[in-house]
Amino acid sequence: MRRRGRARIVGKAAMTISSPQYALEQAQRWTIAAEEMLEEHHLAAWTRNLASAERFALHLGRHLRGMADTEVWPIPGAVVRNLEAFCHHLERTLPRGERVRPTVEGRGGVVARLRERYDEPGARPTKRRYYLWRDADVLLRHDAGLFGALVEALAGVAAEAEYAGEDLLLIHRAVFVGGPALDLYHEDRRGQFRRWLGEPPGQPLWRVISGLKRPPVAVYEIR
Repeated sequence: MRRRGRARIVGKAAMTISSPQYALEQAQRWTIAAEEMLEEHHLAAWTRNLASAERFALHLGRHLRGMADTEVWPIPGAVVRNLEAFCHHLERTLPRGERVRPTVEGRGGVVARLRERYDEPGARPTKRRYYLWRDADVLLRHDAGLFGALVEALAGVAAEAEYAGEDLLLIHRAVFVGGPALDLYHEDRRGQFRRWLGEPPGQPLWRVISGLKRPPVAVYEIR
């Protein structure tokens, strides 16, 4: 597995930034870079420019939805400030209308729903699932503990499916889009972009299950 990554996407001169050609080239650079990093990592994409964050999420989401055998689960982070709101919007994504109990662990909770497959009868099985969490820094700033628990749930289920699952392989990847707080969180060795919960002193569950020492999260700055 590659080392934890960091990349920067830099724009052209200001006088060309509003041209349609520049916008197209920018979107292409974003999607190519993000898709490459998502092969082996979850992604924390941050910027100081809210408009750039919106464009990035829009273009990347459109690109991912165009891929065969792929699901995209959107999470509108601007309104997610507690677990109940996160579960509510997760419910809206689930194709069979399941409820998501407001708990990270346990029956019917976040981890349980993320583990499930939602293939349509007779259709080709899904190979990739992307969780596109826009404005992820809103919850991080409001409740860092809950944010860390949800990051761990997403990364843990992904690691379990990829490295310890016995069923048909489903690759899970999370994309966290937001402001500079995401970059600062990535620098924090106590945060769940850098370590599993429970260490130290306990042996983290997801490390035991997957064999991964830490969640594979890459970060890059969008400009």
